[in-house]
Amino acid sequence: MIRYALMQKEESGAPLKDRERLATLGAGLFTNGVWDMLSVLVPLYAVAVGLSATEIGLVVSARSLLPAALSIHGGILMDELGTRRMLRWVAAGSMTLPLLYPVAGWFAVLVVLQLLLGLSSSLGMAASQTWSMQSSRGDTAMLARFSVFSRIGTFLGPVIVGAAWDLFGAWIAFACVSLCGAGIVASAAYGAPARAPDAPAPRALNVIVPQWAQHKRAIALAAIPAVAFVLAVSFLRNAPGAIQASLYVVYLDGIGMSGTVIGLLVAISELGGVLGSLFAAPMERRMRGDRLVLLCIASSVTAIAVTPLVGAFLTLLFVASVIRGIGQGISQPLMYSILSRAAPSTRHGASVGLRNAVVRLASIVTPTAMGVVAEAWSIEASFYVMGAAFLVATAALAGVARRALASAKSPAA
Repeated sequence: MIRYALMQKEESGAPLKDRERLATLGAGLFTNGVWDMLSVLVPLYAVAVGLSATEIGLVVSARSLLPAALSIHGGILMDELGTRRMLRWVAAGSMTLPLLYPVAGWFAVLVVLQLLLGLSSSLGMAASQTWSMQSSRGDTAMLARFSVFSRIGTFLGPVIVGAAWDLFGAWIAFACVSLCGAGIVASAAYGAPARAPDAPAPRALNVIVPQWAQHKRAIALAAIPAVAFVLAVSFLRNAPGAIQASLYVVYLDGIGMSGTVIGLLVAISELGGVLGSLFAAPMERRMRGDRLVLLCIASSVTAIAVTPLVGAFLTLLFVASVIRGIGQGISQPLMYSILSRAAPSTRHGASVGLRNAVVRLASIVTPTAMGVVAEAWSIEASFYVMGAAFLVATAALAGVARRALASAKSPAA
């Protein structure tokens, strides 16, 4: 009788669904952990080997170049070949490439490594996000759980690598990133087997080569007003993270803060993101999602733009980090909830890929522009200039979003 009950339960699919959801949480934790570990570690390493502010901005921007070009194709591959299969492929790069950084002290070599690891780590995050959307079916509360776990990864990662940098140096610090990449491999392996068989080899080989027709269909998703809104806010929402991953670290290092303290400042922001994610679903019931997202972006941009004003006060730096993180944490599940409901279920991978292409474009533009401003005026002025520009853009988007979203019609799944 017990055996029969267990068989019935397994046939119902509940254990498989629970296992898959747990695996998606692990994937979110480790993929986001790798990205934020590198956000702290690469600028510190670039300063240590003597790169200029402009070179550091270019090195940081380089990791988003290939994702900006190939994220849409990566999303198409997820739809065609399966999300977990893609995650397994790119996880290998996140596990092995970090070990090459300590022997790469030259600008050109660092750029190449950033290109390759940027692609694998970015597609890894996209795959985990897509996997989460597929398993949650657009439920904000479930997406908030994924956001919480991803924020735990981005909270622990900077602390670990910051301390490892101070105590043991570059080799151990980059080895920690590699271990986090191994966690992605383990999460992808743990996920429940798909009920449908993987795509046959001939089909897989056919879709690996980018095809314009598929890209055209993916880009056409931007004609859906809600998708267009998510793309616009994704660009703006990325601003605090792009600043944090470039001259924020350089500025704090320049005023005498250790790698451990810098890691803690980044980590406390991610802890704020955990708290924000927990409040996303309740706040969505009190305020319309698009307004809440824009309010969160404005608060996050302001919190990082004031860094030079509060730089002499460690307590205020931590407060600003928490505010920034809460805004980022609330906005993340809301964006994915809007995107999941707006895009057809068979095109979730393409929609995430399209969004990530916009995000990576912002990750190229922001550090590069900020580096140029810093060279022309000062690093302090670059915070004010970039902050003001993004706040003006957020206000402009708020002015047109209501009318555009009012006429939005989600396509049938």
